[in-house]
Formats: sequence, C-alpha cells, structure tokens
Amino acid sequence: MIKNIIFDLGNVLLKFQPSEFLLRFTNDAEYINEFIAKIFRSSVWVELDRGTISLENAEKTFIAKYPGEEAFLRLFFEHWMEMLIPIEENMKIVKELRDIGFKIFVLSNFIKETYVYIEKKYDIFHLFDGQIISGFEKAIKPEKKLYLILLNRYHLIPEESLFIDDVLFYLKPAKKLGMKTIWNKPETNLREELRKSGISI
Repeated sequence: MIKNIIFDLGNVLLKFQPSEFLLRFTNDAEYINEFIAKIFRSSVWVELDRGTISLENAEKTFIAKYPGEEAFLRLFFEHWMEMLIPIEENMKIVKELRDIGFKIFVLSNFIKETYVYIEKKYDIFHLFDGQIISGFEKAIKPEKKLYLILLNRYHLIPEESLFIDDVLFYLKPAKKLGMKTIWNKPETNLREELRKSGISI
C-alpha cells in the first residue's frame, strides 16, 4: 500500500519552460533554441544542480565562453528564476494528499540558490514532510545515491512509495529500488494517474 508520495519540482510542481520564458526578451525562436541547448544542456548546469558551482560563477563561466552574448546572459541570469511558478492544480493535489494522510516528499535536481529563492517567494515547502534537493546533497538524479539519501533519511520503504517526475529516465532508478512511479508528461492528468495507482482524491 502506498503511504509516501514523492514529487519532483520542475514541471511537476513548478512551471519550468525556458523557451516560453525567453520570449520576454527575444522573438528569435532559433536563437532561443540554441541558447537553451548551450545553457541547460551544458556541464556547467549539471554542476549547478550538483551544488559544485554557484550561480555567480556559472554566469562568469558562460560569459567567458560566449563573450558575444554577455548582455543576454546577464539578462537571463538576472531574471530566469522568475519562470518558476507553482503549478496550482498539482499544488492543490499535494494539499489534498496530505490532508488524507499521505506523507509527502520532494526529490529534485535543483540549484541551492534557486531553492532559497522559491522558499522565500512561495509558501510551499511547509507542505512536505521532507525534501532532498540535489544542490545540497552533491548528487543528482539519476544517480542511485540521491534516491537512497531520500529513503534512508526519512526511513521510507520503497514499496510503500510513489515517485512522480517529468523525466522518464529519472524514474528508472526509483523503479529498480522498488518504488511505483508516474511519468508526469505535459499532457498528463495527474489526478487520473494517481487514481490508476489506487489513490483517489
């Protein structure tokens, strides 16, 4: 029986759509796609998620690598966290699950400074019984270590736990450990997927 429900943050509880967000600064779709690839798919961004580099140093690194884009990079780093907005329907689901007795957790690849920003801006983290944030743990999904930190720190039994993530690849380690999973795609009706897992709210 499921007793613990574990949520990713980006595109599960917080909107994270860089291509849509960057339209605030340019209408050049090709440039936006190239910029996203250079930033979010870079080894530097992995280091940010892992907590081995600060946002300030990451910005300096990108500017050194792409000096011709310094103005846009500075604009991006000044504002990018503004795109992280709670997904209201899924936050409502979190509250409903908590109200009917489930233990609720976060397991997310997330930058330390960004976690602090969200914690100050939105009153959401009090809803959780615990959270494992990659930037504080020096480990990232899909590394098994991060999943084990969650299970061990909060004494969770994998077979009693359900993990929800928007990245299919990040669900595989959870499944191997014995957790049930839900792939939260853009078109997913999370409430319906929970029902399919035997959880009615």
